[in-house]
Amino acid sequence: MADRKTVTRQTFIGEKGIALIERRCLEMGHLFHPRRVDHGIDGHIDLVEPDSRAVLNLTLLVQSKAQDRRFSGETDDAFHYVCDQRDLDHWLSGNSPVILVFSHPESDEAWWTEVKAAFPDAVSRAKRVVHIDKHTQRFDRDAAQALLHLAVPRTAGLYLRPAPITEVLTTNLLPVTEMPPTVHLAPAAFTDYRAAGAALDAQGRRASGWILRDGLVLSFHSLRDSPLRVLCAGDPERHGTVEWADSDDLDTQHRFADLLSRTVQSSYPDLRWHKVRKHVHFRATSHLGPRKVGKGPGSRGRTVFGPHASKSDPQRVGFYHHAALRTRFRRLGGVWYCQLEPDYCFTTDGHTEHPYADRLLAGIKRLDRHPAVRGWTRVWANYLNQDADLFTEPRPVQFGELATMTVDRGIDDRCWGPAPSSTAPDDDQDPSTGEQESLDTVLAAADTDTQDLLSLLQDGDSDGDAGAPRRRSLTTNKARSAGRRTSRQRGTNNARRGQ
Repeated sequence: MADRKTVTRQTFIGEKGIALIERRCLEMGHLFHPRRVDHGIDGHIDLVEPDSRAVLNLTLLVQSKAQDRRFSGETDDAFHYVCDQRDLDHWLSGNSPVILVFSHPESDEAWWTEVKAAFPDAVSRAKRVVHIDKHTQRFDRDAAQALLHLAVPRTAGLYLRPAPITEVLTTNLLPVTEMPPTVHLAPAAFTDYRAAGAALDAQGRRASGWILRDGLVLSFHSLRDSPLRVLCAGDPERHGTVEWADSDDLDTQHRFADLLSRTVQSSYPDLRWHKVRKHVHFRATSHLGPRKVGKGPGSRGRTVFGPHASKSDPQRVGFYHHAALRTRFRRLGGVWYCQLEPDYCFTTDGHTEHPYADRLLAGIKRLDRHPAVRGWTRVWANYLNQDADLFTEPRPVQFGELATMTVDRGIDDRCWGPAPSSTAPDDDQDPSTGEQESLDTVLAAADTDTQDLLSLLQDGDSDGDAGAPRRRSLTTNKARSAGRRTSRQRGTNNARRGQ
C-alpha cells in the first residue's frame, strides 16, 4: 500500500488542548476564538458581562500548552514550566494581557496564569520559569471573574508587538587576518622620531614600519641586517608575535597596537601621514587630476583626490580634497581589529594644508550623514584589504571583510514612511536659521558652497544593493551630525527625504 500522509500525536494533543480551552470558556460565559496562524498566540477570549451577557469588547490573548505527559516537576499539588525567551519577550511586549493555559486534555484538566503577573520583575524574567499551583489556578468556571479583572481598559487599544525579526549589522571594524610571525626589538639609540629619522636619512636609505617606545625600538622587520640597525643601541631580540598579540598586559597591548598602526601606514605608498590631524590621506596625483579607487565591473569607484573650482573664479582651483582615514587598533574577543573612521583633508596644491581647512572640515561635518559615512567606510575597507598585484609587495598586515553581527531585533522597513509634512522644513522658504547662516558663513570664507561639499559625500556608487540581505551599519564611534537642508540642496537631497 502506498505511503500516506499522517498526523502526528502532538497535533492531536494540541487540538484537544484548544478544544478544552474553548469548552471551559463557554462554561465561564466567555467566547474563545482560536487562531489558525500561531505566532506565539493561539487565540483570544472575548469577555462577556455575566448578568446581561453583553459582549464587553475586552480581550485576553491565550497561548495553549497541552501535554499528554506530566509537566516538569509535576506533583499532585504543583508543577513548573520554562518559557522560551523569544515567546516571553513577545508576550510581555504588548499592552493586552496574555494568559497561558496548561492542560492534560486526556484527563480533562487545565490550569492558567497571566504572564505579566508570573514575571513581575527582571529577576523572574531572567529565570523564565512559571510556577503553577494546581489547586488555586484551575482553568474552570470559577476563573471567569478573575479573567474579567485582567481585561484591558476601554481607553487602551489592543497592541501586541509584531514577532521579532533578525538583522545583520555591519560594523566599522576590519579584522586583522594575518601579521608577521616575529616582533624584533632592541634598546633604542634615539629618544625621539626626528633624531631617528635624521639618522636613517644620513644613510641615504629610508625605512618605515618601526616605533620608539619606552627606550626600545620595535619593528616587524629585522633590526640586525637592515637600515634599522642604526637605531639600535644594543643587540636586537626576537619575540613571537603571538606572545605580544595575546598579552593581557595593557602596556604591551598599546605597544603592539602602535606597531600595527605604523606598519599599516607604511604599507600603502599612496597614503600620506598627517602629523597634526593624526590621519592618513591619499597623496596628490602627479598631474593634480582626480584619482578614483574601487573601479571595476559595475562600479564607478570613488574620487579620493581631486580639485574643486573656486566659487568666485571658476577658472581657478579653490582647494583639493583628499579622502582621509583615522584608525585605531583594538583587540576584542581575542581578535585584533582596525577601527575605521573616515575623515577629509583639504590642501591648496595637493601638499600644503588649505588655510581654511578647519572651516571646510566643519562645513562637511554638518552635511555628513549616515549613508556617506557608511559608503566611505566600505571604500576604505575595500582599499585596505585589496590583494597585492605584480607591482605591489605583499603587505605584512592583512585584513578580512568588515565584521558583521546578527541580532534578533530589527526594524521592518515597510513600517516606515515619510516624515509628516509638518515636521519637514519648507524648501521654498528662505533659510534664515542661525545654524544655516553659520554654515553659509563658514563656507563663504573658504570660497566654496554647500553643493561643492555635497559632491564629496555623494560621489561614487549608491550604497543600496538591490536584492541583498538586510544589513545595517553599526559604527563604534558616534555618527556625525547632519545639517539642515536648504533650497540649494533640494535637487540633491530629494532622494534622502526619508532620513
